[in-house]
Amino acid sequence: MKKIFPKLFALIFAALFIPGCGGITPYKSPMMQGTVITEDMLADLQPGLHQTQVRQLLGPDYGKHPFNPQHWEYVFTSAYTDLHQNTVKQLVIKFDDEGYLTEWQRIK
Repeated sequence: MKKIFPKLFALIFAALFIPGCGGITPYKSPMMQGTVITEDMLADLQPGLHQTQVRQLLGPDYGKHPFNPQHWEYVFTSAYTDLHQNTVKQLVIKFDDEGYLTEWQRIK
């Protein structure tokens, strides 16, 4: 009985704890950064809109260039490719000196 107990204990330990080491994957939250811009939002853009109107349409301008306030960039990244598949990944917006929209370019 004394020789069987350590082997039995080792077998039970292995059966209970070793499969748990590789079988469970930790939860990964869907990391997203940036602003979600849809095609409908792009359709509302038109030359001549003021910066405040563009901000109301697209959201905050996190990518405002520090040395050129007439150049905005909207960027969206996600760790999971199946989240927001139809969004614009990068958008560059340019304004004139008075703050009116002159052009925009969708990148990627």
